[in-house]
Amino acid sequence: MIQNKLYSSILTLLLLSFTAQAQVDINRNAYSIVQDATTEMVCESATSALRKESYTVTILNEKGRDEAHFFCMCDKFTSLRKFSGEITDASGKVIRKIKKSDLQMTEYSSGLTSDDYTYYYECNLPRYPLTIKYEWEVKYKGGLIYYPTFVPQSAYNQSVAKATYRLYTPTNNPARYQAVNMEAKVTQEKTPKGDVLTEVSLGPMAAIEYEPFGLSLSERLPRIYFSPGHFTFDGTQGDMTTWQAYGAWQNDLLTGRDQLAEPIKAKLQELTASCNTPREKVRAIYNYLGETTRYVSIQLGIGGWQPIAASEVCRAGFGDCKGLSNYTRAMLKELGIPSVYTVISTNNERLLPDFSSINQMNHVILQVPLPEDTLWLECTNPQLPFGYVHSDIAGHDALLITKEGGVIYRLPSYPDSLNMQTTNASVTLTPAGGAKIKAEQTSHLFQYESAAAITHFEPSRQKDRLRSDINLIQANIGNIQISEKKEAMPQIDIRYTIDTEQYGNKTGNRLFVPANVFRKGFTTPDFKQRTQDIHINYGYLDTDSICLQIPEEYAIESLPNTCTIENSFGSFCSSIQVKDKEIYITHRLSMHRGIYPKEVYKDFLEFRKKIAAQYSSRIILKRQ
Repeated sequence: MIQNKLYSSILTLLLLSFTAQAQVDINRNAYSIVQDATTEMVCESATSALRKESYTVTILNEKGRDEAHFFCMCDKFTSLRKFSGEITDASGKVIRKIKKSDLQMTEYSSGLTSDDYTYYYECNLPRYPLTIKYEWEVKYKGGLIYYPTFVPQSAYNQSVAKATYRLYTPTNNPARYQAVNMEAKVTQEKTPKGDVLTEVSLGPMAAIEYEPFGLSLSERLPRIYFSPGHFTFDGTQGDMTTWQAYGAWQNDLLTGRDQLAEPIKAKLQELTASCNTPREKVRAIYNYLGETTRYVSIQLGIGGWQPIAASEVCRAGFGDCKGLSNYTRAMLKELGIPSVYTVISTNNERLLPDFSSINQMNHVILQVPLPEDTLWLECTNPQLPFGYVHSDIAGHDALLITKEGGVIYRLPSYPDSLNMQTTNASVTLTPAGGAKIKAEQTSHLFQYESAAAITHFEPSRQKDRLRSDINLIQANIGNIQISEKKEAMPQIDIRYTIDTEQYGNKTGNRLFVPANVFRKGFTTPDFKQRTQDIHINYGYLDTDSICLQIPEEYAIESLPNTCTIENSFGSFCSSIQVKDKEIYITHRLSMHRGIYPKEVYKDFLEFRKKIAAQYSSRIILKRQ
């Protein structure tokens, strides 16, 4: 009787497990399927480890071909020990063996000073489906500051049959972990050898599909961060258990690296002699940085986390985000202006508040607290306006590296209404449907960022850039004039002319004329059931004012309907006025930054469709 009950219980559990797995169709919407991915890392000591990887992926079609390639990054602390691979067809027949000697290696690129190098294999598949299996080993030496992140999926439309992660660590330093975008059972147990095994196994997992107005792939991917509590790295010891403790280690790396030679000290006094306020002095130093240095990535040894000395940046004239920020900090210190070395992510807005790990951040900037304001300096790209908080960091969590340790701080962002773009255009129509246009576009803040790259283009490319935003089949761009105001609230003004023979569509004695050709990029995707909420990453205000001069021999037969819409997503207003032979069209769109529940996606699309209809509406003129 007991055996029957036990058998019944086991059968019930198996059925429940089978039912749960059957609910996940790994073939649905998949371009590639990870059949089996296993990571096993054994920490032999505080400074050395061996990681074994086995990865089997089936490429179903051409869209998934990029997931067949192999990449393995190494540096001073890691080396590729073993590698093998094979490709099999649908019947299981091996059609190609891949050896370590088949791998290619890249060691450097322009703008890079590094001991990093990458092994890679570009897998060109003759047909589909095919399955690729890679096995390799990586040796760690010199320290373990973080453990590999468990990321079962790496691309859109990639599903997972099974993925496993095993990490063996010393008993006195078990791994810390934090799951993001997933629910996973992570187990930790002591092994017979006395170390601690941290393990997680997942699968099956459905493919992730791209969704417009959603989070980026990097923010959506399910992952588990693993990190040591205490670590030894390149001769230093640190504590990773809290952000404060990590910041203390990072601050120690800055010690003694802000010294400057006497000639540059004298130069700084000369540069700021006429400055009346600390802010003016900071601006002078920021401008000097842009004039005398350039960006070069430094990844030598511990240089992935420690800046090169300020004196060396000054001598060489280059540095990475760490070196340039530290150099600026040193120059400001010489002038008696304190600043704070600040670590941040340009990818993820938020740091995990209760889980500190070094691989959540990828960039360094500088905070300059002044009595009347706090400045944030992007020292990597001093071409950005002084004091401007660009869109890759605005509103993001950052870690201030202070003498007391790390402090999480959220950077400011800008109100939606200040991210403005204004277009004023005068259009003179010809009887045949052509037009001569004078246009002026002014962009502010985040919209300035999107437009400012045009200042670095050759004239022909500037024309192509402007033409790409105009909804005309044929357009000759000319007389381009660009002015830029690089202030804390930057703007760019672009004036240009357009000559076109196809502004309107002439049919018989009627001329069909577009109301607004300057919003080509405003599109509305088809409705599809969503899995995630709607994310409007930044709000903005677009205003278009168009004066349309119609030919004497034509009269207005029909004008588009105007509308006013207002809801939680934003607002839109259109107006049309007629004065003699001139038609004045105004479109004003305000989009609100925010996160909206996926259940209102249909309403969101309807909102956009109504706006798109206004932008694409037509005026009908009839020859008299």
